[in-house]
Amino acid sequence: MHIPTFSFTKQLAVLLSSVLVICTLGWWGYSAYQLETVLTNQIQLRAQVQSQQLSQLPSLVNAVATNNQDLVNEIITTVQVGSDADFITVSDVNGIRLAHPVAQRIGLPVMGGDIGKALTKGESYLSYGVGSLGPSVRYISPIIDDNGTILGMIKVGYLTDTVQVWSSERLLPILLMAMATICLCLILALWFSKYVNRKMQHLEPWQLKQALETHQGVLQATYEGLIAVDINQCIYLANQNSQHLLGTTIKAGMPLSQCISEPMIFSLEGEDFVNRLVRANGHDLVINRVTLNGKTGQQYGAVFGLRAHQELQSLSEKLSQIDRYIEHMRITRHEYQNKLSTISGLLQAGAFEQALHICLAQAKATQDQIDKLSPIVALPLLSGLILAKIGQAGEKNIPLIFSCETDLAQLTPAISQEQLCSLVGNLLDNAIESVAASPTPYVQFEIRQSECEYILWFANNGPMLTTTLENLCQLGFTSKNNSTDHGIGLHLVRSIVEQSKGHIELDSDKVETAFTVYLPKEPLC
Repeated sequence: MHIPTFSFTKQLAVLLSSVLVICTLGWWGYSAYQLETVLTNQIQLRAQVQSQQLSQLPSLVNAVATNNQDLVNEIITTVQVGSDADFITVSDVNGIRLAHPVAQRIGLPVMGGDIGKALTKGESYLSYGVGSLGPSVRYISPIIDDNGTILGMIKVGYLTDTVQVWSSERLLPILLMAMATICLCLILALWFSKYVNRKMQHLEPWQLKQALETHQGVLQATYEGLIAVDINQCIYLANQNSQHLLGTTIKAGMPLSQCISEPMIFSLEGEDFVNRLVRANGHDLVINRVTLNGKTGQQYGAVFGLRAHQELQSLSEKLSQIDRYIEHMRITRHEYQNKLSTISGLLQAGAFEQALHICLAQAKATQDQIDKLSPIVALPLLSGLILAKIGQAGEKNIPLIFSCETDLAQLTPAISQEQLCSLVGNLLDNAIESVAASPTPYVQFEIRQSECEYILWFANNGPMLTTTLENLCQLGFTSKNNSTDHGIGLHLVRSIVEQSKGHIELDSDKVETAFTVYLPKEPLC
């Protein structure tokens, strides 16, 4: 198992710190954005209010109307002292400065190229531009007399550098708070990670996982049952299978003597053992024992695995079945040798016609099967499967009638050849099994096609199915008396059909049972 060098405590601390830092930085960024937006709006509003108020000041209107630069400059200088604006500029209707923070620039044309609408159309508006003092945001208002005549304009502005200085001054406390928050988050993350580590008994997750997997492995040490006892012969762990095998209810903390008639069988003395045959609570069992030792080597309990003695008997029966199968293969081999000997004897006796007749009959039977598979020769897996099923049915004296009218060339790519073989194999197996007890059994398998789909039809004369198709296709459901290893085939068939966007139908009566599978062609109709 891979053991990480970067401890869980550090990983947790880094993860929590990263999350908290990202959240804090996000909060700071959003706050900075909102602050800058509010500050910009306030500056724009200040410039607008001052510009519009000054443009309506009677003394300034009269001074501009008489083109009195000294009076205009005096008024603006007085206003500038009480204003936080970086500059206030006044020009006449021709765009010539009448007032400017830099005296040498009075009498020169206004720079920026953004005063045209104020002087020609009498509009008031906000503007961003680069003037003689640098980039700035300014509000421009026309100066209009009582008769509606445009006399000039007034521009109140704030330099971009000033706006940035104000923004920095207001962002600094937020930045300091964010840094303090980050430091606090780092401390809390480190403390929390250490707290979690203490609660985990200073074990890393992989160690906890290993311990849990070991525990689960012990629980599954035997197939049937498991009992764990401590040094005092008290049970502290027992699974359901052990209770079933012993025929009693077992609870944690219960002494062995209360639930087992022969508690000495589960003694902790002596060496561990494997496959010991015992009788407990009236049941024949095979038990194993694994002693549990602490870090110091001191014994603190043991785990006992239980199996039913019938399992060994079942294994013996299966071995007997294998022996019978080997004997059957030996007989089959002998029969084929007899056929070959018969043909050889006919040839030696000169009965060539009879020998040829036997060979041709066998060859014709084989060729007929191959000819029926010729449309799907491009699908070797499916062809081989069908041949194998025909042979399997023939061994049980069950005729498997196969016909194919199409090559399945347009079968949707949603189903692979392996999945198609699984579908066909499961349905043929079910059909062969269902007619095993019939006096005149038969199984039919046909492959047809329509304009938009391929049709796979499986029929047999086995018993009528009274269960719905939905129930038959449920995982684990089976209609067979011996349900071992059953309850999967039809579920798999339905999964494959649904995956290919097809559908399946069931028709069953006392005469015949038929499964019809519809698989779409490619492209889909």
